[in-house]
This record gives sequence, structure tokens and C-alpha cells, in this order.
Amino acid sequence: MPSLNPRIGFNPTNMNRLIFLFGLLLFTFSGELAAQMTAKSPLAPTSPTATELEINDWSIYADQESSTYFIDFEQLAVNVNKIVVKSTNGQVLWQEDVFDLPVNSIYELDFSKYDAGHYVIELEAFTGIIRKVVVHRG
Repeated sequence: MPSLNPRIGFNPTNMNRLIFLFGLLLFTFSGELAAQMTAKSPLAPTSPTATELEINDWSIYADQESSTYFIDFEQLAVNVNKIVVKSTNGQVLWQEDVFDLPVNSIYELDFSKYDAGHYVIELEAFTGIIRKVVVHRG
């Protein structure tokens, strides 16, 4: 069997060390990423399995007085099952199941019964939750 030149030959010990170091780095960074993703924020999903979904600025919008908010289902990338209005401390103030509404609906939320302040509108879908913090001027 021909002998390998140590400078250009295959050395299994060095290869094993490289694989081990690469795996260690990958494991370390994936743990840090998972820790960052599960860090709690005041608006973190209420369910540990819920995923925060993205929306565009035209999906949820208000009238000039910010007393009525409109949810344009056609602008959303998901089918909404439930609409929830919460205070910023997480207390559910109102909710309604909307899974049977057509996907081209525009839903109206009347905020005139609430005091002035910040509120969270949550749109729950099977694939996650869309959240938007809104300011009601009262």
C-alpha cells in the first residue's frame, strides 16, 4: 500500500477534529438562537406553540378618529379563526370566532366603548397569530 504524504494526504484524526469542532459550533449557535427566539416579551404568543406571523400595513387600519379598526381579510396571507382584543397587560376584553367569514371580508372593530389607550388586536389562525398594537384616542 502506498504511503501518504502527511502534507497532502488524508489524515482521519484531523478530519475528526474538524467535524467535532464544526458540530460544537453549530450546537452552540443553535442553542443561543433558540434562547433568543423563546425570550418572553409582553406581546409574546400566549401559546407556546403559537408563531408570530407578519402582516402588511393595510391589513389592519383605523378611521380618522381611531374609534373603528378595519381588518381586511383579503390582505392577510392566512385564514383567520378568531379575533381577540386585549389590553396591553394581556387581559382579554373581547373575542369572536370568524372562521366562517369569506376571505374577502372587511371586519369592523368598534373601539368607542373602550377608554383611550393602547390595545392589542390578535388575529388567530391555525398557523400562528398576527398581533398589532393600536392606539385608541377615546
